[in-house]
Amino acid sequence: ALVIAFGGIFVMKIFLPQQLPRIDELTVNGSTILLAMGITLLIVLILSHLNSRMINYRALNSTLKSSGKATGIQVSKKLRGILITSQITVVTILVFISIGLFQDSIKIITQGLGFETNNIVSLDLSSAASETITGDASIQIMTEFRDRLSELPEIETVSQSASPLGGFGYTSTTVTSTNNNFTPVGISVDNQYFNMINQPLIEGDYFTQEHVNSKNNYVIVNDVFAKTLALEGNVIGMNVDLGDGVPLPIIGVVKGIKIPGVKTIPMRVYMSSSLNGSRFLLKLKQGQEISREQITGILRSVTSQYNLFKMRSLEERRVEMLFTQYTIVITTATLAILTFLLAAIGLYGILNYGIQMRRLEIGTRMAIGAKGKDIVILVLKDNASALVIGLLVSIVVLVILYLGFSHRITESINVKLVPIFLMTLGTTLLLSSFACYMPLRQYINRPVIHSLKGSE
Repeated sequence: ALVIAFGGIFVMKIFLPQQLPRIDELTVNGSTILLAMGITLLIVLILSHLNSRMINYRALNSTLKSSGKATGIQVSKKLRGILITSQITVVTILVFISIGLFQDSIKIITQGLGFETNNIVSLDLSSAASETITGDASIQIMTEFRDRLSELPEIETVSQSASPLGGFGYTSTTVTSTNNNFTPVGISVDNQYFNMINQPLIEGDYFTQEHVNSKNNYVIVNDVFAKTLALEGNVIGMNVDLGDGVPLPIIGVVKGIKIPGVKTIPMRVYMSSSLNGSRFLLKLKQGQEISREQITGILRSVTSQYNLFKMRSLEERRVEMLFTQYTIVITTATLAILTFLLAAIGLYGILNYGIQMRRLEIGTRMAIGAKGKDIVILVLKDNASALVIGLLVSIVVLVILYLGFSHRITESINVKLVPIFLMTLGTTLLLSSFACYMPLRQYINRPVIHSLKGSE
């Protein structure tokens, strides 16, 4: 356990320093080891006490005094049935929940976002001057910087736009013809943005270079916002006010995009960016990379009044935003495997004990003509009631959990859970069959005489 703990901490320090603050301070020290040893000792004492309570020592003493050959004192069949039932209940509940969470997270990870993130890098510049640079001076700097970026052989396209994975902000929007107010999220983009990220156009037009160059701004909305506005008339040509009192015409409707880890698509509005914008998107050519030093060098050759504040790949940002889903996938998969492993060990131990007590019975049955499959079926039938009860108890527990937390998991409760439960049921039955068969191999695959011997 300590080896696994050290390994886990080592892995987290390498791969999760940004997601888990102060992870570098995490370590296994003397206090941790003493606490682990104390807990282990406590568990051993409790389980040893429970095991000792299962044995009827008076009956065992009487049997030893009588020296009866091939007789022994068994842990009661009822107690063994309870242990089997508890194992089946726990494994069914944990595996069902794990598979459900695993499937939901995989669906979120693999779902299409509605736009491309591969080979796209976002840049954010910040002012290094004591006074804010405005007007033509800012436009001249940004235009030269954009042109210098376009000359790089690694870069295919440059867009003077904010990132689709972090550039949106809430925008108070009013339909000028009706004064109805909405609160979509907005972002400023140029004429290269939609083609760069491959966001489909549904109707109308994308921004053009003339739209960006002109002082009059234009607006594009996504289909979610368009459906809301369509109740008030034709969307294309409709004027909206984004809070500054200037009516802006809607010239296009684009397909809504999803943000990684977010299930719903909000209303979005896209404004034509100005030429002095300090956010950029770079579309790299296939197989090409660009370093922060290259970007900084180009910026320094253009101006000393701006610094490169942030540079990151959209694909890396997408993976980072899906950190919770990746964590759930790894955790649930590990939990399911460990659950099966521990349940297999537990069931094997219980059934192996019972089969050892029935060794002479099994040998006698085989001596008078029973086949190996007959013995396996016999053991399965004898334990079938405990298996069925365990499955029923697990269903009851899952129903209780649903009733207690229905307000939180309503979206996850649907007909798609039926295949998950059937999968869980199948794996549980497979595990039970395996646990029944494995202890019998030493008896059904060897000559009968070995089972009829009083001792090895």
